[in-house]
Amino acid sequence: MKLLFTYLPALGLLLLLLILENLILKWTAIVAGAVLIAAAKWQRSKMKEEEIEYDDRVNGNITKWSLRTLFVMNALLLAMLALDNWGTVPVELSSDTLFVYVLISLFVPFYIIPAIVKRF
Repeated sequence: MKLLFTYLPALGLLLLLLILENLILKWTAIVAGAVLIAAAKWQRSKMKEEEIEYDDRVNGNITKWSLRTLFVMNALLLAMLALDNWGTVPVELSSDTLFVYVLISLFVPFYIIPAIVKRF
């Protein structure tokens, strides 16, 4: 299960790259995804060298905050889609924007939140 959560955002990036048509957005996603994946791998390899043992509270906090972040990001997405459907949002939500948002919503809970929780 841990490998699935590790490589799910990377697979999301590849799917995003296959679907996006906007060249600037595609290259921005490639660069940002590569940097985020490289940073996460570097951080995890550094953590493996240090061999820090975390108790169940830290692992529980990581799970709790990752799920809360996913919940908030999905709730924001649903609210934006509902507002766009009703025509109250002046910004047009394109499929490219939605794909980037979904990709960000995968990177934040699975890479950034665990790094923050383990540090503090």
